[in-house]
Amino acid sequence: MNTLHPSLLRVFAIAIMLLMSSTLGPAFAQAPRPPAYPAPSITLAEARAVIDGAIAFAREKNMTMAVVVVDPAGNVVSSDRMDGAGLQNIRMAEAKAFASALYRQTTEALGELYKSRPDRYFGILNMYPGKVYLVGGGVPLARDGMMVGGAGVAGLPQGVDEQSARAGIDAWTKFRATMKK
Repeated sequence: MNTLHPSLLRVFAIAIMLLMSSTLGPAFAQAPRPPAYPAPSITLAEARAVIDGAIAFAREKNMTMAVVVVDPAGNVVSSDRMDGAGLQNIRMAEAKAFASALYRQTTEALGELYKSRPDRYFGILNMYPGKVYLVGGGVPLARDGMMVGGAGVAGLPQGVDEQSARAGIDAWTKFRATMKK
């Protein structure tokens, strides 16, 4: 019968204990405490107010478009595409909202980087391939000086996308004023 040398047995025992402690340790650890001040975000009701305001603006102009509202991390909170709007518009609106939330500025301003800082412009495009669209229509959303997300509109003529997003933000501001009472 073959037996292992006692020093080799100790090495195996230590290795097994280390393996067990590394895999079982987290299961027995206390759950992390939630942050004292969770990151502010926009609620679904608030997102719908932005969307409804942007759609109302487009309807007044007899145009169709898509609109998306994202949280500060760029995750979709809500989206809508008007009847007759192109299918691609929802993806473009999401990419605009994502970029404006992450970079905390309008996609119109980010698009200008092409002229002044092409390295930064292409850096952003390469950092998030297929996730950002750096043309006008994305506007960051802030509440009480804190970023809570971004709104993106696509499918309207140049410059009108951002006007529609801003109309949605105006509707959101009015909605929030009624909620405080």
